[in-house]
Amino acid sequence: MTVTTEQPVESTPDLAPTPPTSDHELGLLAPTSASAVLQNSHTVVPFVHESADAIEEARRLTPEVARVFRDAGFFQMGFPAARGGLELTLAQQVEVVTRIARADASAGWNVGVLNATGFYAGRLGDDAFAELYPTFDLPTSGSFHPRGRADKVDGGYQVSGEWDWGSGSYTAEYVLGGCFAFEDGEPLIGASGAQLVLGVWLPRDAIVVAHNWQTLGVRGSGSTSYSVPVPVFVPERHTFDREAPSNGDRDPLNKSVHIAFFGLTGVPLGIAQHAADLAVESVRARVGTRGSAALDTATKHKLGEILAEVDYGYAGVIDVARRTDELLFEPGRALTEAQIARMVAGQAAATAMMRRVVALSVELVSAKYLFDDHPMQRVIRDSYGATAHVGGRAMMLGLLAASILDDREAGVLLIDDVANEPSTATGAP
Repeated sequence: MTVTTEQPVESTPDLAPTPPTSDHELGLLAPTSASAVLQNSHTVVPFVHESADAIEEARRLTPEVARVFRDAGFFQMGFPAARGGLELTLAQQVEVVTRIARADASAGWNVGVLNATGFYAGRLGDDAFAELYPTFDLPTSGSFHPRGRADKVDGGYQVSGEWDWGSGSYTAEYVLGGCFAFEDGEPLIGASGAQLVLGVWLPRDAIVVAHNWQTLGVRGSGSTSYSVPVPVFVPERHTFDREAPSNGDRDPLNKSVHIAFFGLTGVPLGIAQHAADLAVESVRARVGTRGSAALDTATKHKLGEILAEVDYGYAGVIDVARRTDELLFEPGRALTEAQIARMVAGQAAATAMMRRVVALSVELVSAKYLFDDHPMQRVIRDSYGATAHVGGRAMMLGLLAASILDDREAGVLLIDDVANEPSTATGAP
């Protein structure tokens, strides 16, 4: 890919980091606890609905929405408790992202991606953490495809590259890039046994932004491409091993690098919920005060299928999240390959459910979705945008199948895994 644009991030006014305060009057709670963040996710829903058109038009979070989300604590959910962070469980993170995505998929996408800030920060050493994150209100985006290049030098790396899919980078204070690591021209081998892939905090004044996010759906995710065309020095302390093996001795949310984007599963769940809302609204308008007796059997069955798909799809993801939380918050416990695969498969399963629900909901809304002012049209486009993400693809389900086939000690199904492992009454810490 050739990046043709042409201004570094800091010299472009509309890419300046969003100020951390706002003049909104939503009655948000200070984000000092998980319960406060969860309550804030309820509080902002009407505001997100009202802002959806502006987000879509801007193709990123608007400054006001970004300020509200920062004030609400939505980008702080993954910071380790050991360093004073909120450390929300995976189930809580999915709940927040789903609720926001139900109001607007792009807004939920930004929350799901920038929520990885705490996961990235948790991989830093103590000195670098204190240096880069004096406060937790510093949203951080990152793209790891395609890989850039990091050549080892004294004290760090010379880094360059071009990255696509930079979701949330317009809102972020820091931007990361994934890089293959080299030393003296030869690949560096990481702890996984493969070539070391680093996550690198890129110097802002070296980043060139492509402004190329012109898409079918999830337009407001701001997933522009960006590059560092001229190699720039990055100290080693500002990097982490992006493919590090699972480690049960780390902070709960950093036991596996695959945990960081589990919250993004809330986006297809939220889109499906939005589609179900519109389907119910359309059918209710059709029958008026006559109620379900005025409906034909086929329509009732179709609407019931939508509602059941959404309910059980969400419940399944939350159950996997809670079970994973039990394991993560057990000191010294590492996730098995099968448990990681089951977690990773959640987004693909949720995406498949979303596609079925959207298709059924379109049938109930009928031809009205053809008009630009009908909300179902955006739901359709956003559903395609969500489907394009690598985490939503069917190959993730194949990884789950492979892990179960290769590990004969693993439970075939989630219920088997639960039966053979300690559990808590609530399923989450």
